[in-house]
Amino acid sequence: MTVETRTIKVDMLARVEGEGALYVRFRGGHVEDVRLTIFEPPRFFEALLRGREPTEAPDITARICGICPVAYQMSAVHALEHAAGVAIDGQIRALRRLLYCGEWIESHVLHIYMLHAPDFLGLPDAVELARTHGDVVRQGLRMKKAGIRSTPASAASIARRRGPGCARWCRNWNGAATRRSPRSNSSPRCRCRTSSRTTNSSRCATPMNTR
Repeated sequence: MTVETRTIKVDMLARVEGEGALYVRFRGGHVEDVRLTIFEPPRFFEALLRGREPTEAPDITARICGICPVAYQMSAVHALEHAAGVAIDGQIRALRRLLYCGEWIESHVLHIYMLHAPDFLGLPDAVELARTHGDVVRQGLRMKKAGIRSTPASAASIARRRGPGCARWCRNWNGAATRRSPRSNSSPRCRCRTSSRTTNSSRCATPMNTR
């Protein structure tokens, strides 16, 4: 007796953060294999950072994603602090955690209300969801707004500006760079407050870190 085998393959899935693909194989009326893949194409941000000032890295990497910039921004901050031998604790760490939480609220609400909910309710998109379930959408937008509001508030508490900074690592970086380049006559100079290329969101957070 021949056992029927059927395969469903979807190369691109919508309503996922990134790119998605789905593979399902049926055999004899039963699901034999399921594979869900979420993948990201290369962004080549490493190449964009070559030749730039260290203080510019958090601001540039934040552009990797328009929904979750804090995750990428803080990854750059952590990498730079690690390179400079800076350890963060106390209030700075707590405020950074708050910054993350604000982004999580905003991002999760967006995903649940605008991307998932229409599928669960059999609707084509969030526009139709707003027409048929206006109260639900307004509730979601209020929660999303709360997450957005907390993000710049906590970032401003960290560095008195919008956006996290590499707390007090600038002068540490100069020392680390000098040690790692003994033949160099001068170490890289922190231009956080002097460079015309650097925006407010790239400035050093030195005043806020007293540890």
